[in-house]
Amino acid sequence: LADDPGLAARIADKARRRAADEAAKPLAAYRAAELDMMRRNFYGFDPSYHVARYHFVLKSPQSWTPRHLARHRELGWRAPAASAA
Repeated sequence: LADDPGLAARIADKARRRAADEAAKPLAAYRAAELDMMRRNFYGFDPSYHVARYHFVLKSPQSWTPRHLARHRELGWRAPAASAA
């Protein structure tokens, strides 16, 4: 890669694209949006973050299997038909 004759042009192109991205939406705006989301998680009215953190820290077992993993528990579920190979 270091011996590539087009390396300088690629780096310059990358710098131009990065500058254009920064002009469109600065990294500080992304950071502010993420901090706002974190603030809502930590101090908002939804307790799910704190419950999940509590269970993670105490290593408590799952109280239920997620639905997408337990399809066999749905009413009317049937095993897929085996295909003839």
